[in-house]
Amino acid sequence: MSIEELKDTGSAFPLSASTLFFLPLAVACGNFMVNLDQNIVVTALPGIGLTLGRAPSQLGLVITVYVLSLIVSMPLGGWLTDRFGTRACYCGALASFAAASIACGLATSLWALVLARALQGFGGALMGTVGQVAILRAFPRSKILKINIYMSLASQLGPLVGPLVGGALTTYLSWHWIFFINVPLALAAAALAISYFPPKRPGRVPRLDVVGFMLMSAGMTLLVFSMDSLGDRSYSGWAATGLLTLSLLALGAAVFYLCQARNPLLDLRLLNIRTIRISLLTGGGLDTIGLTSVTLLLPMMFQVGFGMTAVESGSWTFVIGIGSIMSRFFLPHLLKRWGFRRILVWNTPIVAALVGGFALFQATTPMWLGLTYIFVFGLFRSVQWGTASNLSYADVGAEQLADFSALFYIFWRLAVSISMGTASALLSLWASTDGVSSPGDFRVIFITEALITLCAFLAYRRLTVDDGAAVSGYRSDLASD
Repeated sequence: MSIEELKDTGSAFPLSASTLFFLPLAVACGNFMVNLDQNIVVTALPGIGLTLGRAPSQLGLVITVYVLSLIVSMPLGGWLTDRFGTRACYCGALASFAAASIACGLATSLWALVLARALQGFGGALMGTVGQVAILRAFPRSKILKINIYMSLASQLGPLVGPLVGGALTTYLSWHWIFFINVPLALAAAALAISYFPPKRPGRVPRLDVVGFMLMSAGMTLLVFSMDSLGDRSYSGWAATGLLTLSLLALGAAVFYLCQARNPLLDLRLLNIRTIRISLLTGGGLDTIGLTSVTLLLPMMFQVGFGMTAVESGSWTFVIGIGSIMSRFFLPHLLKRWGFRRILVWNTPIVAALVGGFALFQATTPMWLGLTYIFVFGLFRSVQWGTASNLSYADVGAEQLADFSALFYIFWRLAVSISMGTASALLSLWASTDGVSSPGDFRVIFITEALITLCAFLAYRRLTVDDGAAVSGYRSDLASD
């Protein structure tokens, strides 16, 4: 597919000024709710445990089942979009998420809450995949970059304000309201989707690949739990290794089946497209594992290694979100000026060095210096992720958008799960026999994660200067590499 053809892909829907604003806003509302509910629960766990008669340490399933449901349900997004259209499917996802949120707020037992959280994850998975399909189908590639950059602010705000909002609602109202606030947001997003989402496109709808769904669900479920078990000392080494091996065998069987199926639920043949393979797997997969680990390691080092309180630690790590948000405003200009390859080739060693630099932090590090460093890390990390994610859809054809969206979100969520599991396993490995980690343990792990991130450089070197030009607007004939 040529650059000119790609520029016109997905531009069949009329681009009125209201559509340009309100359609992305509807998707942004969904992204905000999905990411908010993944983070808002953490600060409310003590209050939830008090109501349900459970210790907070026994409520980990409330978080895990939500993430697991997100991952397992994502392969259905492409098929449901083809079957019902983006408008009906997105509104259905919002309805499911809102109903599940009400059920969460009304839950009177742990298992009722867990089931409601699973339904929330199902709705959230569809909101993510279907929303991305709507954006890619509604707008030409030349406009999608800026739309994605500003819309991603909603995804950044969820983790940023989640703990703060959750703490405030739990303290001044009750934990039930951390779920009830989703209802007006879902209704507003549904009203916008009904008015501005493109109608269902005619075409043949393939049969649902039930076998592929079952194999993928089993493999991804086992992988998520095996990643959790790596850092849990209640599991023996043999049990954790056995669970991980079983998950890899199940995923291997799923991959083998999907590669042979005529109409697979998840089209892995998209990985034959070089830009997708690099941005999601060989490059983007590795830097996501390394960079995401900081989210877990930094607060733990501050509290366990340096003796900070939770409030002090949160006030430091909060700055990562500020840097991430700020980078979104100038990233389109960087991509247009330098192109995808140059940014990723130069930025990958920088973010790897920044991850490794956290090993130099000490309890006596001046606050101004530490906060500045963390802000810079958030800035460069956001540039890395924003560049790789926008490159991923550059060469996707219009007929492949639904399949690509499901693939994109599954790879992203699995990479995050692997990152957290790997970081937890390294902490457990290096910690003392009583499970307590020292500052020296964190230094070794940060250097290890930096090396993992740096490996992505080898993949990004394989990009060409013209890759993603239809998205970035970069002109190689006007700039030298």
